[in-house]
Amino acid sequence: MKSISKSIVMFSGYIALGLVIIGLILCRLKKKKRERVEAPSPCKVASVDDIVDTKPSFTSTDFKTDVSKSDYSIYSTESAFVPSSLVVLTSPIISDLKFEDLLSAPAELLGRGKHGTLYRVIFENGMVLAVKRIKGWMISTDEFKHRMQRLDQAKHLNVLPALAFYCSIHEKLLVYEYQPNGSLFTLLHGKQPRRKFEWASRLKIAAKIAEALAYMHRELYVDGIPHGNLKSTNILLKNNMEPCISEYGLMVMDPQDPSSSLNGLNSMQQQTKGTSTNGFKADIYGFGVILLELLTGKLVQNDGIDLTSWVHSVVREEWTVEVFDKSIILDGASEERMLNLLQVAIKCVNQAPESRPSISQVVSMINTIKEEDDKSLVYEP
Repeated sequence: MKSISKSIVMFSGYIALGLVIIGLILCRLKKKKRERVEAPSPCKVASVDDIVDTKPSFTSTDFKTDVSKSDYSIYSTESAFVPSSLVVLTSPIISDLKFEDLLSAPAELLGRGKHGTLYRVIFENGMVLAVKRIKGWMISTDEFKHRMQRLDQAKHLNVLPALAFYCSIHEKLLVYEYQPNGSLFTLLHGKQPRRKFEWASRLKIAAKIAEALAYMHRELYVDGIPHGNLKSTNILLKNNMEPCISEYGLMVMDPQDPSSSLNGLNSMQQQTKGTSTNGFKADIYGFGVILLELLTGKLVQNDGIDLTSWVHSVVREEWTVEVFDKSIILDGASEERMLNLLQVAIKCVNQAPESRPSISQVVSMINTIKEEDDKSLVYEP
């Protein structure tokens, strides 16, 4: 009997010890699971439809150049990146760049737009690149590659070329040279004290953009590749403050919406098939809005007021002089030439696409105004 009691006590002890061990194992597993759930993603990017612009393209005057490892990287747990090679276009700047290098380099989030995310990527050798990550663009891999090759062939000094690209079914990356001087948008509307932006500089920028756009339209008309999203945030300023059109051909317009060049409505669901006449005409509309920004210094949308509608209403009331940015009037700009450029802008933002001028006609009109302005400076006492 004493032996049986001893055996019972011993087995009870084994059972208790086993339960304690099992409990410790379960607690440990539960703790690890909680840690995994609470751990932040290195760069959790919102869905393409949810993200909103936070900063102008490719630029930020707030970022320091001696940045160490960033909280962001292009790679994300939501990414659909698969092992693949980075296609480097005709650029000696990044001839040795590997896809893995791009993913692992420290990156800073510059902005999130309706259809993608923009990063500033800093490499150990000091090279700085801008990387556009696009999600949800329903375009085949072959069509995307063909588009990038055609864009690489149509080079212009005032159009920012892609240096390299990556393409999968779900995601696409485009690599550009980083432009530190900001965009036309920040120059006109930035919160920091504005640098002087006189009439002659505005007219020169307008002429340069028009000439570059005309060249791209001529080269890519047969391919049906307009810019697709022309706006002041996509006009970057190079080191010499020359304007540079960025993101050419990365969007396809909604042909039913004359202002879709400004908001990209439904552009991800559209695909270019043949020659897209309405897409090129939408570029004209976008350029017209840029002209209005240059002339008025006002935002495209401000407190629910649309810039094009406001300009039309002021012109109808014959208060046209009220349209112009007071800073260029005080600078002594010719009212006649400002009115002539305003007429060009109004023609470009005509609601009927077929009534808008061609880009070659726009170039001719702006160059005439610029020549007159240049002559007035030569003969000015």
